[in-house]
Amino acid sequence: QIFIINMAASMAREFPKLTFLCRFRNVGPCLGTFPAVDYPRPRQECFVQVARYRAPPFPVDRGRYKPDKSDPRTPEYKKTLKFDRKMWGRQGEKSGFNAAICWPTEAELAEMLEEERDWQPSLAEMQHNIAVRRAADERERLAKEKLIAANLARMPQLIEQVHADRQLKQEQLEEAKKRKDHLMAQAQERLGYGVNPKSPKFIAMVEEIEKEERKQKKQAKKAKQEAMKEAYRKALEIEKEERKQKKQ
Repeated sequence: QIFIINMAASMAREFPKLTFLCRFRNVGPCLGTFPAVDYPRPRQECFVQVARYRAPPFPVDRGRYKPDKSDPRTPEYKKTLKFDRKMWGRQGEKSGFNAAICWPTEAELAEMLEEERDWQPSLAEMQHNIAVRRAADERERLAKEKLIAANLARMPQLIEQVHADRQLKQEQLEEAKKRKDHLMAQAQERLGYGVNPKSPKFIAMVEEIEKEERKQKKQAKKAKQEAMKEAYRKALEIEKEERKQKKQ
């Protein structure tokens, strides 16, 4: 409350024109401008009224402002054509500017037309763009339907291929399981006891067995090639003999 009283007193000293409010707001005892006997209201009500008071803004005459463009202290944005147009829009003829400055210049008009062509196409252009987009959508739809029809035609073959792949995978798993059981049996036969498949002995034995198998396959392949060569040689000999007999 003391702060409010001090603030009101300072306002009365700094702004004497506000003292007329005391006759209507009953804040004279608080401001110290009128005797308290003329206002029988309690002091607490005066404090509340002073706290609620909001002074109106001081009137500013904006119709007479015109920046001095020759003054170096004038901001650059106030020296532009855009600001002059704004001043004419606020003040009208009192601004001292010609109304023709509000019309766009040739450069601005060209820029506006270019922006309109880019962002606001004509009706014919929009119709052409719609037709192109619809044609592209139709081609995409037809291609998609064609692909679906081709896939449906291949569906039985694809199903058979899937079943064949599953069967092959199952056979490979069974073959791997049989091979593992065979290796475990060979390991137990060689070592005389069961071996963990992850032990180094088992791994070394598997490598040795695989090496022997590769050697046997290589020998079998070589024997097959030799047999084919021998059969080819015999076929050539038979053909030569037949030719000789025909000549005789």
